[in-house]
Amino acid sequence: MSKKYLYIIIGILVLIIIGFATHETTTTLIIKDKEDGTTVDFGILKKKNTSTKNYTFKYVNKMHDSLKVYDVLDGCDCTISNVKKGFYLRNDTITVETNYNPNKYKDQGLTVKQIFLVTNKTISKFDTIYPLTLKGIVE
Repeated sequence: MSKKYLYIIIGILVLIIIGFATHETTTTLIIKDKEDGTTVDFGILKKKNTSTKNYTFKYVNKMHDSLKVYDVLDGCDCTISNVKKGFYLRNDTITVETNYNPNKYKDQGLTVKQIFLVTNKTISKFDTIYPLTLKGIVE
């Protein structure tokens, strides 16, 4: 067997090992997102029958004795979100109400929308911003 074929076989084995290592990391990340409760999957939404749809995100303050919520920012004009601004003590639940309009930009197919909770202390890997995701299929 020549060295050329040996190098090809070693290269393929290295790619297979990297592929398995990457697959395990990706799977863990997806499971973690679902456990965090930061994503609401609305499934299939028929926009012909729906002008707007309401969703609720809940975040429990388990990290800080006192947490100030400044506001919630919408990623686009098709969502309108509200949160009670002010201080939340440890174990208080922060509720973010979101109204989604699938007809605003003629959304079609897989749709992902972001909403951002803005606070005064670090609550996620994005520092003082806690991202919330609304996703699903619009028909």
